[in-house]
Amino acid sequence: MIRILLNVFRPLRWYRNAFMLLGALLAINLTETGISDSLVGIMGAFISICMVASGNYGINEVLDVEHDAHHPQKKLRAIPSGKISSAPVVIISIILYVAGISIVLPSRNIMLTISVSLLLLSGILYNVKPMRLKDKPYMDFIAESFNNPIRLMVGWYSVATPDKIVPSSFILGFWFLGMFLMASKRFGEYRFFKDKDKLAEYRKSFKHYTEERIIISMIASLSAFMFMLGALCIKYSVDLVLFLPFVIVFIVWFFRLAYEKDTIVKDPERVFEKKLFVLYSVVVCSLFIYLLFSGNQIFGFLLQ
Repeated sequence: MIRILLNVFRPLRWYRNAFMLLGALLAINLTETGISDSLVGIMGAFISICMVASGNYGINEVLDVEHDAHHPQKKLRAIPSGKISSAPVVIISIILYVAGISIVLPSRNIMLTISVSLLLLSGILYNVKPMRLKDKPYMDFIAESFNNPIRLMVGWYSVATPDKIVPSSFILGFWFLGMFLMASKRFGEYRFFKDKDKLAEYRKSFKHYTEERIIISMIASLSAFMFMLGALCIKYSVDLVLFLPFVIVFIVWFFRLAYEKDTIVKDPERVFEKKLFVLYSVVVCSLFIYLLFSGNQIFGFLLQ
């Protein structure tokens, strides 16, 4: 039963919430807050969004049971396969929601509470009718990718006070990068299914998609992300130009993974199967953080 519940609430995907750390580091740097003063708030916020995210996964599995029955892999999930009924999953999801919000309430930081609540709201809008954005073409990955800037906001407000606004360039940059990653997930799912009619039964948005349309969406998202990266170079650190070749390698590598048979791109929890890619991703993230906060040590002369 423990194994079944772990599969439903997917703690293996909690690594995604580590993106909130960039928001926390950004707030520490821009608001000149001490790291030691922020650790408790950061840890609490991380646990909070992990609880809410797992609640979203539970609701997702309950409401997707009929659709998952048409997926060759997801039909083996706990609820579609009959290993557990929907009722206990819904109850545990509600408990996780309440626990997640309760963790940040004592901070009395209204913006932190709102940010965590946005993650909950995002899951509801994505999965629950009549909105159920996951069934709408393009909105499925546009809406899901908004979880990236939400995580950034949670990290920021785990450190910053409510009157400090998260820089819009980071919000948009994270959103556009998330769009690329989520569109890539759709691309992997599209290529995985040989029977396109069966694919449309699994998710309605695929009635509209073609391989060409998804690739165009991926390129459009990348273009927007690279534009925002340029904005970050101008506003925060011109040294970020050194980040460009590394991010290009990451994008090319990711595209390559998306074209693999049974690609991990469609199953984010399997990303650790590609250990070298994971290691490179960590290096790229670390380089971004260093260049962002290094203070124009290399190309600062260009600003004089």
